[in-house]
Amino acid sequence: MQARVFETHTRVRYAETDATGIVYYANYLVYFELGRVDMFRQVGLPYDRRLPIAESHCRYLASAAFDDPLRIETFLEEMRHRSFRLGSRIFLEPEDGARSTLVAEGWVVMVTVDQDNRPISLPPSFRNAFAAMG
Repeated sequence: MQARVFETHTRVRYAETDATGIVYYANYLVYFELGRVDMFRQVGLPYDRRLPIAESHCRYLASAAFDDPLRIETFLEEMRHRSFRLGSRIFLEPEDGARSTLVAEGWVVMVTVDQDNRPISLPPSFRNAFAAMG
C-alpha cells in the first residue's frame, strides 16, 4: 500500500532566490519543512523542538524562479523505534495547465527526544497517526 501523500502549495518568494534569479539550493529544505509542518497539522501531531532533524538529503532536478507556483508533497517513508523518515517532492505547477515538473526530491529523518535531548521511543500518538497514513 502506498503511503498517504500530503500536499502543500506555495509560491517562490523573491527572498528565496539568488543573484541568478533562481531558488537558492538551501531553500528547498525550507520547502520540505513547510510541507512537514502542514502534514503534522493535518494529522493532529505536535511539531516542536523535541523533533530534531538527524539527517537530510535533497536531489535537485530542475530550477524554480521568483513567483513560480510550487506543490510540495510530503509522505511517510519509514517508521522506526525512535525515529521516522519523511519523503518530500517539490513540483513546479504551471498555471497554464502545462505538465508539472519535479524540481527537487529528498527526505529527512526526525528523532523523538526527551527534555534532555535524549532519543526516546516514538510516542503512541505518532505511531497511531503514522499507521493511519498507510
